[in-house]
Amino acid sequence: MAEKYIIQPIEHLLSLDKPSLHMFPGAADWPSKNLTIEQKRMRKRWGYLEDRDLGENVQGVYLYQQNDGTRHTLYLTDDDFIRREAASGKTWSHKTEEYATGNVTDISSVTVTGNGTTWVTAMVGDYFVLDEDLTADEEPDSSWRLISVASTTSLTLSAAYQKDISGTSKSYHIRRVYSTPSNQRWQVAVVDDKFCFTNDIVNVQYWAGSGYAAALDSTYATRAKYCIEYGNRLCLANLYIGGTASPWTVRTSANGDPTLWSTEDTTAVDYEFIETDDVISGLGKVGAGLVVYKTESLIFGQKTAKATDPFIFLSQKRGVGCVAPYSIVEYRGTNAFLGRDDFYKIDGDHPVAIGERIRYKFREIVSDSERENVWGFNNYLDNEILWFANTSEGPWVFVYDYKDEEWGAYWYADFISGAGRGAV
Repeated sequence: MAEKYIIQPIEHLLSLDKPSLHMFPGAADWPSKNLTIEQKRMRKRWGYLEDRDLGENVQGVYLYQQNDGTRHTLYLTDDDFIRREAASGKTWSHKTEEYATGNVTDISSVTVTGNGTTWVTAMVGDYFVLDEDLTADEEPDSSWRLISVASTTSLTLSAAYQKDISGTSKSYHIRRVYSTPSNQRWQVAVVDDKFCFTNDIVNVQYWAGSGYAAALDSTYATRAKYCIEYGNRLCLANLYIGGTASPWTVRTSANGDPTLWSTEDTTAVDYEFIETDDVISGLGKVGAGLVVYKTESLIFGQKTAKATDPFIFLSQKRGVGCVAPYSIVEYRGTNAFLGRDDFYKIDGDHPVAIGERIRYKFREIVSDSERENVWGFNNYLDNEILWFANTSEGPWVFVYDYKDEEWGAYWYADFISGAGRGAV
C-alpha cells in the first residue's frame, strides 16, 4: 500500500493544519517564536537599544513635520508631552500645558507664597520650578517639585524647595501633568500645522511647534477618546458634550482650523450614529473615505464638498466591528484591525479576515479582557504590522507581513508600552 506524505513549504512552517508526519513537533508549534517567514527564509525579530531614559511609560513616538519643513520627535507618556532634543548634550523638554505668570514672594521649605489669582488654574499633581532652575532642553525631574496642595495664594509642595531666593527674579513655571485612563491610550492628528492629541480624561490639546501645549477649546473639544484628520478638519469621536459622555458622536472642527467648533463656525458639524447601540471604538481613513468603527459594525463616509455638511455616510456593515480601539492601523491606503473573532483588513467597504493562520493561537494566548487592550503599529520599513498584547503569559507581539501575507509571533522580556518613528 502506497504511503502518503504531505510536503510543506517553509512559508507554512508555523501552520498546524497539515503538519508533516515526520516533522519534529517543536518545529511546527508556537514555541518556535521570535521569527517571521519572508520569501522562503526565516527572519529574526527586531531588537532594541536605549535612546532616552524618560523614567516612565512612553505610549507613542511621533514624527511631526511642520509646513516650513521643521521636524520634531515627540513623545506622549502616561502623563507628559515631551520633545526630544537632538543637540549635543541635550536630552528632552516638557511641552505640557504650562502656567507661567507672575513671581513668587517667598519659599519656605514646602510652602510657596505667591501673588494670588494667577494660581487658580494650578492643580494638585502639577509641577513647580523657579525659572532660574529650569533648563528647558535638559529636564532633570529633580528640578521640579510636585504640588500636593494648591490655593489661590500659596502652594504646598511634596518636598522642600531649599533655596535662598533673595536677589533673584522669583519668576516660576507651573507645568500641568496629564493623566491617561486605565487601559486607554493617546490619539493624535495633525491639522492646520497643529499637532493635536487627546484622551478620555484630558481635553483636546494642541502644540504648534513652539512654546507649550494648550487646550483647543475647553467647551466643545472635551475628553475625546479618538481623533483623526479628515477633509482638512479635526474629527473627534466618543467624546463628552456638555459634561455628559456621548459615545455615538463624531464632531468635526471648522474647515482648516481645529480651534473652531460648533456654534463658533457654521462649517463645524456633529454626526450621531445611534442606529445600533454599540459604541464608537475608533476612526480610520481608507482611500478617500472615513471609517467610523463601532464594536459590532463599520460605517463608511465620504466628503461632500458642502461646507456646512462636509461628510455623508451611505454604507454600514454590521456583524464585524473593532473590539480593540488601538489595534486600528493604517497601511497601504487601507486599515487593519482586531475584531471579535479575527484580524481584519478593509477592502473597499468590506471587512476581510486575514488571521486564518494565527487567530486560534491568538485566542488561546490572549484573554477577552486582554484582547480589548491590544494596540498596533505599522512598521512600514519592513511591510509589517505589529499587534502588541500584554498577557498573563507575558508581552506577546503578533506580526502580520502584509507584503507576503505571512504571520509570526514575537515575545519580549521587557514590557513594551508604545512605538512610533521620529525625526532623528
